Amino acid sequence: MRRMPSRQVHLDFHTGPIAGIGSHFDKKQFQEALKLGHINSMTVFGKCHHGYHYFPTQVGTLHPGLEPGRDLAGEMMDACHEIGVFAPLYLTLGWSALDAEQHPEWVARDKNGAKMGNNFDFLATPDTPKPECSWVHLCSAGGYRDYLYAMTREACERYERLDGIFFDIVFVYDVCYCDACVKGMREMGLDPANEADAKQYYAIQKKITLEGLNAIIKETHPDATIFYNSGGAEMHMPQWHDYNTHFEMEDLPTVWGGYDKLPIRARYFSRKGKDYLGMTGKFHRAWGEFGGYKTPEALTYECAAMLASGARISTGDQMHPDGHMDLETYKHIGQAYSYVEQIEDYCFDTTETARLGVMVGTNPMANEAVSKILLDCQIDFDIVHSPEDLDRFDTILLPDNYRLDEAFGAAFTAYAKKGGKILMLGGSGLKETEDTFAFDVPFTYEGRSAYDKDFFKIAEDPAEKSGQDKDHIPTSPILCYSSAHQIKAEGTVLAQIVDPYFSRTYGQYCSHYNTPYSTEEEAVSAYPAAVRCGNIIYVAHELTTLYRTYGNVFHRRYFKWLLTQLYKNEAVHVDMPAQGRIHFVKREQDSMYVLHLLYATPIQRGQVAVLEDFQTITDIPVTIDVPETIRSIKLVPQQEELPFTVEDGLVRFTLPKLKMHQMLVLEY
Repeated sequence: MRRMPSRQVHLDFHTGPIAGIGSHFDKKQFQEALKLGHINSMTVFGKCHHGYHYFPTQVGTLHPGLEPGRDLAGEMMDACHEIGVFAPLYLTLGWSALDAEQHPEWVARDKNGAKMGNNFDFLATPDTPKPECSWVHLCSAGGYRDYLYAMTREACERYERLDGIFFDIVFVYDVCYCDACVKGMREMGLDPANEADAKQYYAIQKKITLEGLNAIIKETHPDATIFYNSGGAEMHMPQWHDYNTHFEMEDLPTVWGGYDKLPIRARYFSRKGKDYLGMTGKFHRAWGEFGGYKTPEALTYECAAMLASGARISTGDQMHPDGHMDLETYKHIGQAYSYVEQIEDYCFDTTETARLGVMVGTNPMANEAVSKILLDCQIDFDIVHSPEDLDRFDTILLPDNYRLDEAFGAAFTAYAKKGGKILMLGGSGLKETEDTFAFDVPFTYEGRSAYDKDFFKIAEDPAEKSGQDKDHIPTSPILCYSSAHQIKAEGTVLAQIVDPYFSRTYGQYCSHYNTPYSTEEEAVSAYPAAVRCGNIIYVAHELTTLYRTYGNVFHRRYFKWLLTQLYKNEAVHVDMPAQGRIHFVKREQDSMYVLHLLYATPIQRGQVAVLEDFQTITDIPVTIDVPETIRSIKLVPQQEELPFTVEDGLVRFTLPKLKMHQMLVLEY
């Protein structure tokens, strides 16, 4: 398998009606930028969202601003290859303005027959201001599929060396009712009026399209990399994963989900048997932003965070229409990538050490919610991929409303019988099709509370036992912004539900926001907020969703307190502020463990999460629990030895200071 380069740039070039396209492109200046940026792969453009090609084509349309017959894409490839840089080719798939204009029959349509697009006004006149990221969706079945095949075949035949193809905008909708699709559904015996049938047809046609494209590429370039973006690297869309040779996790953390979106996705893809990349951008905001810059310090932190998750790196840029490379951009990228060069050899081909397993499903928001709360708790975790996976873990976390199929239900029954520990959050553990538990638990599910919001109450503040202020939870009732799931159970009640006087309606309400809790004795619900039965704890509220949505510190502390009632066998324990991040992995081939510590505090400024002030934190205590005898601990890239002690089999040391990122290598 061809390994993916680690320091990539994804070079956009979506170029409108501008003359002199590529007129200032200079091979030496282009190569200077790549060298300045410490880049080993550059994805160059072959066809853009405007619908224009940047190499001579008999299938499509050369950009009218490009000199006739000129192969700008080929010039860029040759410039890359000349200095040992990998150069995959970018081809748009789902958005192509010229094709949408010339072939309206190729445009995707909704069930009412209306054209579909992203932020696109189909009634706009040529003088109507155009919003950001505004494109028409094309349907990759019917005649457009034949065009895509011809476009790809032409590129494959043109270039003797084609390192790979990156197809963009592939999975942006899941159903189409264009004439070709409606006709095809009927021919297949499917009912276009039935949404399930329409989605089934879409999936069948998408599969045919991807299989055809892959076959064309492999016929002439069997070692070429292939990636289908806009859904090809999403946990909740596993049906498309096999069509990729690798995964590129597109995420501009400034505006697309924040800085905690990547870790859970990287843990998931790390066990797919293929290389995976994190994708960020040099932009302050998002793709296609000319003149917008992220600081090199912020970019360095992002790169370090991707490496900490074992991901190779791709940074987005967009070249000016005249073809010159902005060297300021590549100075910024180079500052980040020079740091990557110093530490990357320790970061790939690792295995997870976490003994906490997390179930992930088809709801990306739920997946991000459980990741966010664990990251803020500084609890390392790994993903449960299959029923056979459960026995790898000391404790399993079932997130909010996570339902189990029959195979997982049987596996959880066996896991619990063997002493496995399970934390179940509100609504989890039920069967896929009914509201009864999918595995043997000493609980009975009785549905959702009738109140719109309620409260939980613990009997004793955990800080009184730990002596740590960071563990403090008020013993007064704490508001939950949604209602509890009700279960009957015989066990140790860890927290109680306290009901409000009533749900808030126009007929009865109190104050601005929510009804207060009742102080009457009967207000303490008959249903527990958290109950432990043996090695299983059930939590009535959807804590990870609440935390992701509202960020209440006491919800997080409550969650951590409940989890640590069960989970006492962490491989690594680090005491940092909430924005600290940890990841502890093993490189068995080198007889070492690698610990990544990160600390940064994003500030929300309008739409954008900005990293600017990188504070130094000091005297960070670390405890490591591994079976091997650790013989040395080294700071990387500083190559400095760090003193440590071993007590009761636990390795203990203090990191003197941390600014942004520190990697520690523990050799055994």
